[in-house]
Amino acid sequence: MIGRTLRMALISALVACAGPAVASPTPTPGDPAQAARVERPSATTIAAMDELLDLSGLRVQLAAISARIRVQFLSARGGLSAQDPAVIDRIAARHFSAEVLYARMRLELELRPDAGRLEGALAWYRSPLGRRITRAEMAAIASDGEEASVAFPSDLRIEVIQRIDASGGAAETAVDVTLAIVRSLTRALEPFRPAHLRQTPDQLEAQIARVRTGALAPIRIACLQNMLFAYRDLDDAELVEYARFLESAAGQWYAATMNGALVSAVGVAAELAAVELVTLLPQISGGLR
Repeated sequence: MIGRTLRMALISALVACAGPAVASPTPTPGDPAQAARVERPSATTIAAMDELLDLSGLRVQLAAISARIRVQFLSARGGLSAQDPAVIDRIAARHFSAEVLYARMRLELELRPDAGRLEGALAWYRSPLGRRITRAEMAAIASDGEEASVAFPSDLRIEVIQRIDASGGAAETAVDVTLAIVRSLTRALEPFRPAHLRQTPDQLEAQIARVRTGALAPIRIACLQNMLFAYRDLDDAELVEYARFLESAAGQWYAATMNGALVSAVGVAAELAAVELVTLLPQISGGLR
């Protein structure tokens, strides 16, 4: 099941290439114990967080991610009856709505405050180049795959784009978002499989690790192509400045926090959606294998 679901899911995850992120473990959003251990940020810090999220274009990115996840769930309907895709879409729309994902990511950001690095990231996104980068990323998302001429990149430009991906972890984010969904679907459906085909949790994680390793190379290529398209109107010097920001302490904090929050938010939503799918549509287990 994992291989088939992953093939359907990867296109959904590629939207993550529009913005930087670095994979890192994060606390579960909404975890009362974790929230109790972390002092709530000051009103000034919270206002800065809100401004940063707004300047980075997060809501636009989440709207695109939400739409692609809904397509992914519908693509996995297999042999379900004609009315079932509408049920699946309603479940996905509810759990993966941009508003729900944004709220979970917003809480995650509060759990990882770092006022100094927050100010550094905010200063970048307030700058003319930071704003231009965001506009370029949002325009690329809005184009939704629209073809545009891109000059053949120089070796320097490819190197800089690779730095942006390496320091921002866009490719890893794309894969991890997808695998968060795959993991939840597989776990929810495992009890419905014949006993001799069921996997232990360790076997499932080992298979997911193998899939992740195999998926990274093609996703890196796809992210490189996406970024060459998104940043086509920026010159090499501007992209070097962007890479330097992402490699800085503030850039690494921002990227790690936002990606960790995204993967965590999608993971929570996927767990809830998978349980509801299995509860309402028990026959889905046959369609997804």
